[in-house]
Amino acid sequence: MKYFIVSSFIILSTIATAQSTRKIVKDFDGDFKKDSVFIDSDKDILVLWLSTQKYKRVESKEIRYLNFGNTLVATKKGFEFWNDYDRSGFISVFEYNKIVKKMQLVQMRRTDDVLARDYPGEQVYQSSLNMLTHKYVGVIKKEVKGKIVKMPGIYAEIVYPPIYLETFTDAINFDYQEKCIALYHKYKAKK
Repeated sequence: MKYFIVSSFIILSTIATAQSTRKIVKDFDGDFKKDSVFIDSDKDILVLWLSTQKYKRVESKEIRYLNFGNTLVATKKGFEFWNDYDRSGFISVFEYNKIVKKMQLVQMRRTDDVLARDYPGEQVYQSSLNMLTHKYVGVIKKEVKGKIVKMPGIYAEIVYPPIYLETFTDAINFDYQEKCIALYHKYKAKK
């Protein structure tokens, strides 16, 4: 049994490490040459090198609240930057825009379990915003008779100008958070 537990821990650790990292090397711009992105914790920025940009170093703006739990996750078309704040966090999704030849923020997702503290019975608020279509979806999970139930969604439009890696900062995440909270309170006021 002891060997089973140790083996299981090693396998799970390997899987978790393989899925997320602080550096990703892959072809983001579609020219069959390796590009890379990494988190620079000393400067609190994201750093990107694209072959189509002759590997010129591209840096994000400062990420003022770069949490210890931050990570990068490779996706089919780009990468996700996860920045967690204890029980809440943001996921910023970047993909290569072939027209402007830059990595663009195409989606933001957010999880917030502060509802459980402020509104008894409500557990988690999750939201996502497609930055290209401006479509926002907010989901509330509520405890009903001892079970977690997904409530009807909150749908809205939130418009941001295009944001590229070199203009990205976590200030956009916190602005998004304020908009999410305002939409949530508007939803609660109707109930």
